[in-house]
Amino acid sequence: LAGIDTEWRKTQCMPREVCVDVGKEFGATTNTFFKPPCVSIYRCGGCCNSEGLQCMNVSTNYISKTLFEITVPLSHGPKPVTVSFANHTSCRCMSKLDVYRQVHSIIRRSLPATQTQCHMANKTCPKNHIWNNQICRCLAQHDFGFSSHLGDSDTSEGFHICGPNKELDEETCQCVCKGGVRPSSCGPHKELDRSSCQCMCKNKLLPASCGPNKEFDEDKCQCVCKKTCPKHQPLNPAKCICECIESPNKCFLKGKRFHHQTCSCYRPPCTVRTKRCDAGFYFSEEVCRCVPTYWKRPLMN
Repeated sequence: LAGIDTEWRKTQCMPREVCVDVGKEFGATTNTFFKPPCVSIYRCGGCCNSEGLQCMNVSTNYISKTLFEITVPLSHGPKPVTVSFANHTSCRCMSKLDVYRQVHSIIRRSLPATQTQCHMANKTCPKNHIWNNQICRCLAQHDFGFSSHLGDSDTSEGFHICGPNKELDEETCQCVCKGGVRPSSCGPHKELDRSSCQCMCKNKLLPASCGPNKEFDEDKCQCVCKKTCPKHQPLNPAKCICECIESPNKCFLKGKRFHHQTCSCYRPPCTVRTKRCDAGFYFSEEVCRCVPTYWKRPLMN
């Protein structure tokens, strides 16, 4: 039992002395090296009693270490630089949600009230990282953002840590849009604005750019025709003009003439009409002559 108790205490969540690679810690460029390449600091480590918990630091201070910085190609010899490292002072087993809330407050509480400028010059940070001039290191940029007035006393009943229209995904520990809104939910001509979780038009046009008789429709996110046409000249939405359904050519193929004012085909009356047709024939107004009776179209009810 004594051996079990000893092993239990050794593996608990607590600050442990570790060796940290300086280049990886700060995301140094590939042509920058430090000597010594590693430093000894304390970081939280150990096991928690539940798989849903992880060992996380709850307080941090920053310690300065002097190293040699070497830049290739060698324009000058190694130069001494003073670098600040995060040093974990206390740890606790926390859930993913607790870890999420802790990230911002740890940095805020750990910084002294009057922070001097870095001894180390501003460095070019790797992708998805940004230089922090207070703690003199590159910090990862998270997809989620914290409100400036989010304090230690915030609860789930108060201001939500993710802000409006968002909720926390406990699996990924990221702020996501409420209701499972995704880019595919926005439909054609729209895209998801991840900051506001609203579907926005991809290319918002000005009314003047839509052309004559058109205007920009906010719902459809495209220019639509607003022209009003008379009954006999229906709207052609593709051209946004009023067009006749009939044309001189169409009327000619029907054996009729085109009437421009009404956009319709008409048949002129016969100038000479035979008063009487032979048996088996009838007078056709279409061709203005006697034609066989069996040519006559049946009457439609």
